[in-house]
Amino acid sequence: MSFQIPTGDSLVTFLKDFTGSSNDAEIKQCIYLSELSMRNIELPALRSDPYAVENIGVADEYGRVDIPTDMNKPILFFNQNGSTPSQTGPWLVYDRIGDRDIITQGMIAQLYLSPVNVPAVIRGKFSEVYDQYQFLPYLGEGALINLYYYKAWPLLFAPIDDEIVSTVGTVGTIAGAGPFTAQITGMTATTGLSVGSIITATAGTGSLGGGTGVRTVTSKTSTTVNFTSTGGTTPTAGTVTNIALLSNTGRTVETNPVLQTWAEGYVYSSLREYYIKRHNSDDAAIYQQKYLDAWNIVNDQNNLSKWSGGHTRLTSVWQPRQYRQYNIK
Repeated sequence: MSFQIPTGDSLVTFLKDFTGSSNDAEIKQCIYLSELSMRNIELPALRSDPYAVENIGVADEYGRVDIPTDMNKPILFFNQNGSTPSQTGPWLVYDRIGDRDIITQGMIAQLYLSPVNVPAVIRGKFSEVYDQYQFLPYLGEGALINLYYYKAWPLLFAPIDDEIVSTVGTVGTIAGAGPFTAQITGMTATTGLSVGSIITATAGTGSLGGGTGVRTVTSKTSTTVNFTSTGGTTPTAGTVTNIALLSNTGRTVETNPVLQTWAEGYVYSSLREYYIKRHNSDDAAIYQQKYLDAWNIVNDQNNLSKWSGGHTRLTSVWQPRQYRQYNIK
């Protein structure tokens, strides 16, 4: 599939040609402001694959599952009854409730017996508590939960500086022939880094490599980071300083699923921000309306269940909303 505006740089060029502007920085600022208004959009390209390994949550010793770092909005969570899904059940499909409700209901859950004579598909509940999901009925340690959700998406031009993660580190043995792999040890912290993060560092006796190469985190501990170096010059073993998480201003993001599948949102909202900045209220209102019309078309598809990942009724498709899941002792 091809797109008329495939990258962030192409979008900047399009908007400059359309408006007659010659100021790249101004256009990027308008794009960033427009992205803030689109951050909750729900598009098919932003849906996770609930059967992919990376989207299956594993319950800890308390029966809780970490919220994915790229989570935007849950669609549906379910439990297929173990690592080898059962074809006969029981399966659990979870409805979202409030965080206060999940805590208070969890406090009295031990007063009830497990359900008997229930359908092969059971309706459970979940909610967010701090940075984890909590479930009812309780999960045992190691239970697997399929997470189907709308993902957050990387912004094209975020106006932030590179974030220093560790002031010191030592690059170890370099392996490979391009891409290269190596480990950084002796770091003061690795907070903020995750698999896929793009990093930089100031060379000392060692380096992460130079030129136009990209250094990507593959794994980490509290004091070490493994990374790959693709393109540019070869990394060298030795000390480095100011190991940083590269910001989007470094153009680590060339495109994203929203630009690829909903370019009209980027165009109309960016033009709205441009004309607001230029104090042209008439043109700003025109493109605001175009933007709202495009957004409403997306929402209409969601409300018709074409894109929303399922029905939009308030009651469960499995059992009535007031189904009594437990029998009192």
